[in-house]
Amino acid sequence: MSLFEGHSWSELEAAAALFDEAEVARGSRLTVQGRPDPYLWLISTGEALVSADARPLRVIGPGEAAGIPGMLYSISSPETTIALNPIKALVAGPREFNELISDDRIRRRLTGLAGDALRSRRASRPR
Repeated sequence: MSLFEGHSWSELEAAAALFDEAEVARGSRLTVQGRPDPYLWLISTGEALVSADARPLRVIGPGEAAGIPGMLYSISSPETTIALNPIKALVAGPREFNELISDDRIRRRLTGLAGDALRSRRASRPR
């Protein structure tokens, strides 16, 4: 996953220890617009539809993440993310997420991804 690009093996092992593995059934919600995001989801297999205001924005899959803006900025989720098929993911809760973002490289990458997600939502709004 590009989130960890440039990290040493020992740094990758330390980051991996912060995540749990999860299986998500088709149709399950990883994030819900307007509700707090309690987890960061890194998708290993499967795909999920990301939408906002009942409008589809994009499909995410292996190597991509859900729940970044809510976790990073402690805001309600700006998007709903629904599994399109069974998903295997790595999941970090708030404590683990805070430890993860203590790495400046990871924090910068997540900040960039959160900005992309928020811009995507703004661009999808009717004018």
